[in-house]
Amino acid sequence: MEKIKTMYTNPKGFIKDNIYCLWLLYLPCYLLYFARLQLREVPASEVQIIELPIDRMIPTIPAFFIPYAMWWIIFPGALVFFLFWGTKNDFLKLCFILFGGYTICMIVYTIWPNGLALREPLESTDLFSTAVNWLRSIDPPRNVCPSMHVSSTIAIDLVVRECRYIKLRYKNIETIIAVLICLSTMFIKQHSVVDVVLGWAMSVLLWFIWKRFFEK
Repeated sequence: MEKIKTMYTNPKGFIKDNIYCLWLLYLPCYLLYFARLQLREVPASEVQIIELPIDRMIPTIPAFFIPYAMWWIIFPGALVFFLFWGTKNDFLKLCFILFGGYTICMIVYTIWPNGLALREPLESTDLFSTAVNWLRSIDPPRNVCPSMHVSSTIAIDLVVRECRYIKLRYKNIETIIAVLICLSTMFIKQHSVVDVVLGWAMSVLLWFIWKRFFEK
């Protein structure tokens, strides 16, 4: 709570004492670049469609919109928690895995445009189907591999699992949520199995790099 109080009463002093918080400036840069990628015109012949036979076997379950949307809580929540209540090392580790993964994704999307062709029309008007249709209207199925939704979820889980100051039951709850989020990307056809596996592998690799070269 002391950090939060300092931030409001003396923001310059807070930044001076916690200069590493400036890593958060990466987020607006990322959002601007990703938005530009989503809006750029790419000939259909140049877009690599990501799909495996198993993707067609996975049913569309609109109720999985709920765990998918929970990402919008745990992503900013994790950054806020580790900045104000966590250690400097844990905050930097999270930023390294998160932002490192996002940077890799931006590079991949730029030089290798990819997308999905898995979405089937949802005719139902129930709450979950309506939510999924809304999501699809604002999030076109392109620039999907590796999955940033998955890579960031796994990044958060990896850092949380290593925290000694977080109780085990809270770690387990977070891990269950992380698993559901990753599954949800496939059950509402936001991502292919390939996207999910590569998003997971990317965060694990960055975690190993952090442990090997930056932990100390």
